[in-house]
Amino acid sequence: MASTEDTESIPAWEPLRLTYIKPSFNNQESILAARQDLWHKFIVYNIRQCQLKEIMNRIILACDPEVLLPVKCKEESSNKSTFLVKSASAAIQNLVNQGLCLTMLNGNEIRIDIVLGFLSVTQLPLNPNKIVAQALYYRYERTKKVLNLDDFENEKSLCSIYCPISVPRVLQFVLRCTKVGINHDTTLPVRELSLKYNKITAILLFEKFFNYHLTKLDLRYNNIGDVDYLRYFSEFKISELWLDGNPLCAKYSKCRDYVQAVKNVFPHLQKLDGIIIDTEQKFVPILQSNFLRDGTKTCLIKQFVKHYFTLYDQDDRQVMNGLYDRDALYSMTLGPIVNYVHKQVTKTFIINRNLLKFVDYAKCQEFLLRGPEKIMSALRSQPPTIHNFKSFHVDFLYEGKTDLAISVQGLFSFRDVACPPMFFSKTFIIMQKEDNEYCITNDQYYIDGTPANSNVSSSSESKFDTKTSPKFVPAVFSVSEKEQLLSFLHELTTMNMKFCHQYLEEANWDIRTAITTFMNMYTVNNVPPEAFLL
Repeated sequence: MASTEDTESIPAWEPLRLTYIKPSFNNQESILAARQDLWHKFIVYNIRQCQLKEIMNRIILACDPEVLLPVKCKEESSNKSTFLVKSASAAIQNLVNQGLCLTMLNGNEIRIDIVLGFLSVTQLPLNPNKIVAQALYYRYERTKKVLNLDDFENEKSLCSIYCPISVPRVLQFVLRCTKVGINHDTTLPVRELSLKYNKITAILLFEKFFNYHLTKLDLRYNNIGDVDYLRYFSEFKISELWLDGNPLCAKYSKCRDYVQAVKNVFPHLQKLDGIIIDTEQKFVPILQSNFLRDGTKTCLIKQFVKHYFTLYDQDDRQVMNGLYDRDALYSMTLGPIVNYVHKQVTKTFIINRNLLKFVDYAKCQEFLLRGPEKIMSALRSQPPTIHNFKSFHVDFLYEGKTDLAISVQGLFSFRDVACPPMFFSKTFIIMQKEDNEYCITNDQYYIDGTPANSNVSSSSESKFDTKTSPKFVPAVFSVSEKEQLLSFLHELTTMNMKFCHQYLEEANWDIRTAITTFMNMYTVNNVPPEAFLL
């Protein structure tokens, strides 16, 4: 029961329902919708296969120029979604004018009912403006004047508020809140603005939010289709700009055309996508240390590269067993080698497939190894190494539905001898298997004695430890791997699956530890009889 104080502070009201069946919005309903102390419930029907965020974005756009911030968004069923809004009289009027029916991009027509005065603010004490402003306060680095709005839609401190800055009016609202959260001046003291991963298609702002200090802009991994959609920033002296991962990058077949198109909008630009571009007439090639395309596979590629070379640098490369597909191909080629020590060490590479140095071309096919057994035998015969991860350059060459190709270049040293670093280049084709696992189907390995960049070989980065192998703790990640270990332990010990699972769990799925524990307990007759019951 409401207290006397609550009853006096909140005027009495009766909830009113607006429906798509007979859309109307009279004066009484308009007054109720405008009240600051009430929440209104939106009920969206006929959603079918549409995503909840797509639906909310469509409704927010339909309310333009008013800003609608949905709260407590929820899919009630396969055909109905709900959310709450506050103080939305003008926005609701716009929706009523459209018949409370909106057409989605896929042609599906969604229908909306609105319950005005569904809850009071005492029942749901939530202030969206204040919460957004507080989130922005923590997104601003005051000393460096950096405003980071990356993936703002998924900001945890927004709680249940849906705030997609891909919608121009919502971005404008957020920047207004930024003034409240970090600064009360007419413009924001921001030098660097980052807007990565926000699905932005264009920047359409109608106010001047930033002062002349803004010089760096990061718009990577959005949906911007044309650089002209960024003309809002042309009046600022933007000297560094990032546009990687946007559709507009694919419009240009030549680097110079891309650079020129961007400079038409950003005349003060000096650095584009991490590359210095004000080098006309100097014929400096445009290079990128690590090319990982749109960034969607960045985590996978980094994890694979780290995992592969950490295993390769172990004392016993038997730990690499399982990385190669059963029909995988492997070849290695030696390039020019001048250093005497390098020459002596690389004599162990007996499967050199350098076609320029072949005398007997019959061995060309013989040195193309097929299958994990032959590949593992070749890898284990190669001398111990240590790779310098800081020198690595990675190129993402190709992506199919279930496979991808990457190239890795860098420096490595032999651990058992004192000699300068050598250069290597590896090209992998990786195939996706069950349980979201990947294995290598093709591995082309090239090494030579001259690093690609002589400055790198003499730098401090190339002076790395050549004595010890990197630490590696084996881990089991997939269901199928666990099933294989269970089957192996079951066949070896004849214990039932329940006890095999128990032994492996206690050994953290290290099969050797599990077997050792079993043998020790079996020797002293400490394995219970029920462990062998089927």
